[in-house]
Amino acid sequence: MPRETSPFRRLLVQSSHYGLTSLFSMIAGLVTFPVLTRLFSVADYGTMNLIAATLTISVAIAKVGVQHSIVRYHSEIEAGKSPYSRVQLYSTTAIGMTATALIVMLALTIFGHVAPSRYIGDPKLRSLFAIASLLVVVQGTESVLTNYLRAEQKTAALMKYQIAKKYTSLACILVAVLLIARTLTAFYWSSVLAETLALVVLTVWSLRAADWPRPRSGAFSAPLYKELIRFGIPMMIGYELSGLILSVGDRYVIQGILGEEQLGLYAAAYNLCQYVQALLITSMSQAIMPIYVKMWDTEGVAATSAFINRSLRTYVMFGAPIIAGLSAVGPELLPALASNKYASAELILPWVIGGMVVDGTNAFFGAATFIKRKTVTVMVIVLSGAVLNIALNIVLVPHIGIRGSAIATFACYAYVAVAFAISSRNILPVAIPWRTVVTAGVAALAMYYAVHHIMPGRRLLSVGVRVLIGAPIYTAAMVLISPEARELVRKALARVRGKVAT
Repeated sequence: MPRETSPFRRLLVQSSHYGLTSLFSMIAGLVTFPVLTRLFSVADYGTMNLIAATLTISVAIAKVGVQHSIVRYHSEIEAGKSPYSRVQLYSTTAIGMTATALIVMLALTIFGHVAPSRYIGDPKLRSLFAIASLLVVVQGTESVLTNYLRAEQKTAALMKYQIAKKYTSLACILVAVLLIARTLTAFYWSSVLAETLALVVLTVWSLRAADWPRPRSGAFSAPLYKELIRFGIPMMIGYELSGLILSVGDRYVIQGILGEEQLGLYAAAYNLCQYVQALLITSMSQAIMPIYVKMWDTEGVAATSAFINRSLRTYVMFGAPIIAGLSAVGPELLPALASNKYASAELILPWVIGGMVVDGTNAFFGAATFIKRKTVTVMVIVLSGAVLNIALNIVLVPHIGIRGSAIATFACYAYVAVAFAISSRNILPVAIPWRTVVTAGVAALAMYYAVHHIMPGRRLLSVGVRVLIGAPIYTAAMVLISPEARELVRKALARVRGKVAT
């Protein structure tokens, strides 16, 4: 009988799956970006971004936040703490989300046909909206299946699916625009074809290999769907829409006060931080939620609290060198990727990546609000953080420029994290690991000062050398001053030796 993997080990493994998915998605983006910008005109590329933004909002509305409900309700049903069954959950979410996706698709198609010409502009945009609207149904339905995989912690299968889908879409798009027609029509039809094919494969696999009950119209539960929506809509407003305002609202203030050039500098540095965030920060946040929800339902408060506190200490040990590391290599990495005209934006990197690392703690501090379905609390906290971000930008940007916006970003993410910690303390205590913060901070600073002047001006070569030197310095410093770090390294080495021996 296989040995049961510990929750902490599962967290590390599943985080690596999400991280690898982000890495391969980023590589695909780096392939398509130069191709599409050269094949299409600036106007066409602007149209693509308009449709992409519209699709993002439309898909979020179509899902009505129910994708967030799947993880929470699935755990309760599996633990026998819900009056509903698995087949009711599967049928209700599949039918409900597909229905809302069809409604939004229809609304988007109608909008494309009846909107006044002064809003639509190019007449071709009407037909493009109609084609792209099909993706609302595909992505809305797909979200049901991918969130079941997430709820059941089948992250390896989810990783394989998302990477395969990404590269299938990439292949279809390149074949369409390079060999068939260099038009946006070909681009969007190929996207619809690729994503539909991926959805069909995922559906067939889930019905055969995943041991999921087949959705049935008779198993649709209206009372359950109402509960799912009551849980989901505040999460949609709080996590998705308010989170979007919190992360990009500052762009409008910078544009209005400083102009397009300063906005371009800020956006380039911020986007670089987002790549790091997707690869190294968001992965742990995505992985931990299904694990602690299941622990709460099966093992109780004490075990869940201990797991989250330990995981948070590990997150801090990884987060500190991310801040210091990007601060050390950023002055070389940013101009290497974006060109020398963006070099001056490096001054905001520590504040922005620091804010993103702090934002990653919300998955830990906000655990109780999710477990206890306090979604209105989530909405209020994130929305107030978004409002605070705009206010601080208005105050700081006129005086200290884009650095003021970066400081506001850090301050608002810190406010949201503290608010989650306070709102959760009486339900599921999660302590700020001050000792780990201090030890990891000292080790990260030692790494930063050791490498940030090495080989200046050599761009990517400088980045590579600094990373190769900095990582061992940080690890050695943590091993010297942190017993918990020594234990992690010891276990990692033992695991490597075991694999080599076999």
